[in-house]
Amino acid sequence: MSQRRPYEEGFLVILLLLAIVGLIWLFNPFLEALFFAMIIATASYPYYRMLQQHFGYSKAMASGVMSGLIFVGVIAPVAYLLVEISLQVGQLYSQAQGWLGQQTPESLAALNASLIAYLPVSETTQLELLAQLKENSQRILSFVQKATLFLLEGVLGTTSSFITFLGLSVFALFFFYRDGHSIADHLKVLSPLENRYDQMIMQRFSSLSSVLTLSVLSIAILQGVSFAILAWILGLPGMFIGMAIAVTSFIPIVGAALVWIPLVIYTLIQGDYLSAILLTFWGVVITGFVIDNIVRPILIKRLTRVVGGGEQQLAVANHTLITVLSTFAGLIHFGVIGLFFGPVIAAMAITIFDVYEEMHTEGLDRT
Repeated sequence: MSQRRPYEEGFLVILLLLAIVGLIWLFNPFLEALFFAMIIATASYPYYRMLQQHFGYSKAMASGVMSGLIFVGVIAPVAYLLVEISLQVGQLYSQAQGWLGQQTPESLAALNASLIAYLPVSETTQLELLAQLKENSQRILSFVQKATLFLLEGVLGTTSSFITFLGLSVFALFFFYRDGHSIADHLKVLSPLENRYDQMIMQRFSSLSSVLTLSVLSIAILQGVSFAILAWILGLPGMFIGMAIAVTSFIPIVGAALVWIPLVIYTLIQGDYLSAILLTFWGVVITGFVIDNIVRPILIKRLTRVVGGGEQQLAVANHTLITVLSTFAGLIHFGVIGLFFGPVIAAMAITIFDVYEEMHTEGLDRT
């Protein structure tokens, strides 16, 4: 091997950094779609391998079939759901605008009085609360109008771009399936880390993507189906309510409450107290306690055992503070798709800390 010239290594590092920055700048409009496709491909890659081995397809054929299955089973229903929600929210907004335009401070106060009567508070407290509502009724009307408009713009503003985003993701999925193994091997060769550390990072990313994606989708489907069945029994639009519950269940803590609490208020206004009680019970006990606090940890634990990865992944995926903060941060930075991005990015950051700890374990002060 010829001797390298002075500063050659430093110049090469500069060129590498410029190349990375240039690629990030060039593909910046597509980075979210590519990252999403990488998460989905990583989470479902074992099934792609099974498909390839079982049917004896070529890589191209297996990649095409798997991409089609993901589109039909996951992406198309999500796209349909967003369009349906946009239409429903648009109709709701028009109706709400018409109703709000007809309201006066007196009519709003009368409505509030009818609702306050059912609160478990004293009559004096009810009168004080009603006085406050009368005093601030115009502000309440203005806030409701602005909040409704904000929600509508949020849904409609992301739907068209999200459909384009999903189309690009499906396109990228094919190549991640077909060339994923080669890409991973090439990254190991280029990485200055030892192969065992590269393998540790990739294994963590694979297991975390699988656990988080499958657990989130499973819980969303479970909550959506259970609420849809209840809604049909109560004579409500079960399909729409179930899909809305499934989408909002991605958001930790508040989740499905964003849907079922307005439903309870609506049934109370309609005088259907039995439906209001059943919806409240289902939202608090079945969805909020049983599914979220009992089924979710069990599902994450079993998925962790299936996909591998150990206790670190289980702790990260099941850590409430990390999950909540990273999910909301993902929503702020990336929108709807940040529901997946946030937890994965946070979990991978923790993985990098673990790699650093393992590499420098002898030099760390543990006293």
